Amino acid sequence: MAQWSLRTKLVAAVIAALAPVVGLAAWSTYDDIVTARASRASAVAAAVEEAAARHRELIEGSRRLVAATCSADTVGKVLDPGATPDDVNACAGYLSRVLKEFPNEYSAMMITDAAGVARCSTSPDDIGLSFADRQIFRLVHEAKGISIGSFAASRAVPHTVIPMAMPLDAGGEFHGMCALNISLQLFSELSTGGRASRHIPVVLVDQTGAPVGGNAEMTFSMPVAKRLASAIAAGQQRFSDYGQNGAFYQYYVVPLAGRAVFAVAATPLTESISSLLLELGRFGLIGFAAIMVLLATWFGADRWCVRPLRYIGDFAGRVARGEDIRFAPRLPWTRELAVVGVGVKEMAEAIASREADLKAGLEQRDHMLREIHHRVKNNLQMISSLLNLQAGEIRSPRIRRFFGDAQNRVLTLSILHRHLYERSSWSLVDFQQFISDLVRQISVPRPGLERPTVRYHIRAPIMAVGPDVAIPVGLIVTEAVSSALSHDFGATSAPEIRIDATEKDGQEVELVIEDNGLDASHGSIGPNVRGSFGLTLIRGLAMQLGGEASISTREDGGTRVVVSFPMPSEGDPDG
Repeated sequence: MAQWSLRTKLVAAVIAALAPVVGLAAWSTYDDIVTARASRASAVAAAVEEAAARHRELIEGSRRLVAATCSADTVGKVLDPGATPDDVNACAGYLSRVLKEFPNEYSAMMITDAAGVARCSTSPDDIGLSFADRQIFRLVHEAKGISIGSFAASRAVPHTVIPMAMPLDAGGEFHGMCALNISLQLFSELSTGGRASRHIPVVLVDQTGAPVGGNAEMTFSMPVAKRLASAIAAGQQRFSDYGQNGAFYQYYVVPLAGRAVFAVAATPLTESISSLLLELGRFGLIGFAAIMVLLATWFGADRWCVRPLRYIGDFAGRVARGEDIRFAPRLPWTRELAVVGVGVKEMAEAIASREADLKAGLEQRDHMLREIHHRVKNNLQMISSLLNLQAGEIRSPRIRRFFGDAQNRVLTLSILHRHLYERSSWSLVDFQQFISDLVRQISVPRPGLERPTVRYHIRAPIMAVGPDVAIPVGLIVTEAVSSALSHDFGATSAPEIRIDATEKDGQEVELVIEDNGLDASHGSIGPNVRGSFGLTLIRGLAMQLGGEASISTREDGGTRVVVSFPMPSEGDPDG
């Protein structure tokens, strides 16, 4: 998280703050959905139970009506073998008066004998007809109480009815049947007339699953008749299946009229887009609001925090690189960042002012140092010229050589100061160029001092060293080359002087100066020379460098001077 940007951390903080709100909204929405679905299921069950209660009420009333009506003496007289037409007419009139009180509930009522032949009926056309083939007759003949049969088409009226009948016994023997036809249309009206069923459609089906009444629009929500019939046969009062319209429902089944008719209601288990939007509307609004807050935080942090800070960082970087830039943001900032920007601007101006002062001071110091080195170089050249003039009056070759050596030493220091003020860094010199210029100046012929013509081989690493290294190395080279130039190269076909400075393992520098001339005891250094100034100077300078010097004679007669000293540290002008 330490590597996250400011904008990411702000968005993470907002997410952490919104997470409880979104979580509570999700939990509340889920709870509402569960409650709503449970409420719908409860409403469907209530609608079915309400329809069943209304039908049970009708059935119970019909039972009482049948029991009371069929117990009248007028009904019993028609079963007597000696019954007269007046008795039959009296019975029919009595039954008609009873049904007249319930015109919508019942369609017909009749009395049959033990053989199933109608003896008395509200419909004169039924008298004399046999009803022994009807299911209700068989049920009544076998049972002792009131029975309800399956709905069937009535012979008396053009409507489908549900028959209810009771046996007429005398002395424990079956003498006939008293039957009442309940209107199936009334059953349908009872299924849709309740308070709950007005909102929850209920359909009536028979044992085969075929619809026989109720809400016609719900027919398409019913499963196939075979599936509904199997559920009814298995006694399932609640099951789930696909309706004929392709939707998935949970069905509630309640038997009516002695399991002759069944009331069925359904509640969808698959939600439509509109219902889903309605249920998830509140959570969706909260989620949308949370997303908008995150987007506002993201772009707001970029506009009012990230961009100004990025501009300040870019401005500070360009100021650090020394660019002349004006602090001018394109868009207005907030008050806090504007204060920071003003502080950065003032700091940049102060830094620029101090850098200008420091630059002017450094330029003045560099100029003064170069001027000092230049004047020292001029003074040393004047001393060298004076020594050269003085040497012209000396007749002794030995003393003239001493003056030449002294002049070379002064010349070495002069060349060093020239390199110091000519370079951009006044405290460092180019090691290779310095040795090359030094050898070139030493080998220049001088009046009264003969110089052999030799070839120089110079190889030195290209590195910058300070005066504390350059002066001792330059004086060592001066002494060794001056001594070599005093050797006899007459017997040598290719006179040469080699100067090699090499690095060893990055830890040490080895300076080798050798020639192929013969030492005629004129040189100031050599393996057999004792106590000479040049030898003492070389060894002392080697010790000053922290190293050591060794002098030996080559196999071909030349002299070899080897000086080893530690490698100067990088960036250390003092070596």
